[in-house]
Amino acid sequence: MEIGQKYTLNIRNLFGTSSDVVCGAEVVVALLDGDTELDRLSLKGKVGPGGDGFSLSYTGKPGLRAEIISGPGCVTLTNLA
Repeated sequence: MEIGQKYTLNIRNLFGTSSDVVCGAEVVVALLDGDTELDRLSLKGKVGPGGDGFSLSYTGKPGLRAEIISGPGCVTLTNLA
């Protein structure tokens, strides 16, 4: 049985503004193996502005990367070797 690679997915600056008031937003993140999309996550809420962001654990095959499909923010996928 193959054991999956553990990752930390971090999202920063997930927010919008309405009438100069910071409010929550939604971002859609694709997890990719090369150009092939393996999973898609939809995250809603308010993270930031600034700060360390929000992190969650993810387990998948080795070599994945994350990319924002729609919405605001910045996402990183870190390998927890």
